[in-house]
Amino acid sequence: MLTRILIAVLTLTSATVATAYDPIVLKRGWYRVDRTSDGACLGEVGTNGQFYVLTVAGLNPGEEARLVITNGDMKPIDRVVRADGAGRWQEYYIPFRSNNGEGAVVSADITSESCALPLKFTWQRKRA
Repeated sequence: MLTRILIAVLTLTSATVATAYDPIVLKRGWYRVDRTSDGACLGEVGTNGQFYVLTVAGLNPGEEARLVITNGDMKPIDRVVRADGAGRWQEYYIPFRSNNGEGAVVSADITSESCALPLKFTWQRKRA
């Protein structure tokens, strides 16, 4: 089911709080739709209008965090994610609702021992 498609992105470069968002994505014309911080942690959401990328920097290396994604009336995604060796975590998300919903506010909450990052963005179904 598309609501559960999450493509893990492995990052090989280290990240700092000031550069949590992937500069390669920015160079491709993607833009930020939300950004929040909690102490040393920074969370951001970017999009090209169809795909979204969730990025967190400032976690402890290897730290586990709980990811909860809600999107309108869909069943929430609730799972554990893990920061890489640089304290960074990143995944792509494709908003979709099987009931033919036209869009909704997506909440992506990332919570760990070191931080809590509530992210939100609004999406609309892409027209052909």
